Amino acid sequence: MVEFKAGRSEIYYSTIPVEKEDWVIVEADRGRDLGKVVAKDLPADQVALLLQSTQSGMWEDPATNNSNSGTSGSSPPTTPSTTSMPSPKRICRLATTAEITLLVTKRQDEQKALLICQTKSKQKKLLMDIVDAEYQWDRRKLTFYFVAERRVDFRELVRDLFKIYKTRIWM
Repeated sequence: MVEFKAGRSEIYYSTIPVEKEDWVIVEADRGRDLGKVVAKDLPADQVALLLQSTQSGMWEDPATNNSNSGTSGSSPPTTPSTTSMPSPKRICRLATTAEITLLVTKRQDEQKALLICQTKSKQKKLLMDIVDAEYQWDRRKLTFYFVAERRVDFRELVRDLFKIYKTRIWM
């Protein structure tokens, strides 16, 4: 299990030896990301349960989603032919010392992006509270996390942010 910013974690497999607390470069959404190994050698049934809860959590209503709990309340698949189960992504390699030290710069850039997004959201009078920003390690994706009481049409905000950052914007 590899952990990223704000406690977000995912299951990965490795063909190289890794230890708990190692910083690793992993396959990510159309690119690469950097995270820390927080658990290894998880039992197969726990991996199946975690993968199942991750998949079911992706499409749940954010107001009811409790993906930080690690379980979804449903049992692991009972047959090996379950095709809807996502397969874990791969740990590519151990991170270099230089890559780890670049985390400080990445965090500073995320703070700047957060402030810009908050400002633009207020200018557009969107009823949402932007709470965090996270760059994917290779900077091919910039994710903004927000809280809102109801659905918000933030398409114009995303277009403005894309013009600034020239990378994929997720909210």
